[in-house]
Amino acid sequence: MLEEKHRETVREILNSNKFIGGLDYSPRKLPPASNARNELEKLFKICSDRDFGVVLVEDLGDYKVFIQISNSEPECSFYVWYANFRDDECILEFGVPTHDDLIMWYIKLKKLSKEVNEYLTKALIRLIRDRLSVEEIVEKYFTKLDENIKLEISKFLSTLKWISLQEDTNYPPPKRMGSKYTLAVYALLEAGFNMSEIRRVIKF
Repeated sequence: MLEEKHRETVREILNSNKFIGGLDYSPRKLPPASNARNELEKLFKICSDRDFGVVLVEDLGDYKVFIQISNSEPECSFYVWYANFRDDECILEFGVPTHDDLIMWYIKLKKLSKEVNEYLTKALIRLIRDRLSVEEIVEKYFTKLDENIKLEISKFLSTLKWISLQEDTNYPPPKRMGSKYTLAVYALLEAGFNMSEIRRVIKF
C-alpha cells in the first residue's frame, strides 16, 4: 500500500518541518482539467523533478494538505496527504485521504445543519466542474454559518480539491476522465446509490 510504503518517511518530514512550502504557488482555483498536469508542472515541477518531496499546498491552521512526489511512482503522478497538528508542532493524525474517507466526511458534514445539507453538493460541483476557489464557494453558500462549521467545510473542500487535481494529473483528459470520476461518485451518492453499488459503476 502506498500509505505504508511512504508513511514513516512522510511522518519524519512533517515532524521535522522539512516539507517544502508551496502556499505561494498553490492555485486557489483548479486549473482546467485538461491542463492540470501542465499547470502543476509549472508550479511544482511534478514531471521534471521527481526527487522525493512533500509540499505544503493548503494551510487551514492545525489542518494542512500536502502533495508528495516520488521518482518511484509513475511519471508526473503525485499523492495527497492530510495532517492534523497540535499548535503547528506535533502531528496528531495524518494519512492519505481515500474516496471512502471523503465520502464519510461528506455525509458527516451534511448532518451539521440544514444549510450544509442543502448546499454541500452544489458546493463540490462548483469546485470540481466550475473550478471555483474554496473561498468563493464558502462565501457563496455558507457565509452565515458558524465559523467552526465553515472551517470544517473548507477543510473538506480543500482536500477534495487536491484529490480532484490528482485525478486530473494521473488520468488526464481528454483521453481519460480525470476529476469527472470524483464528481460522479457524489452524483451517484446523491442519486441514492450505496457505496457497494457505486463501486460496481466506478472503480476506485
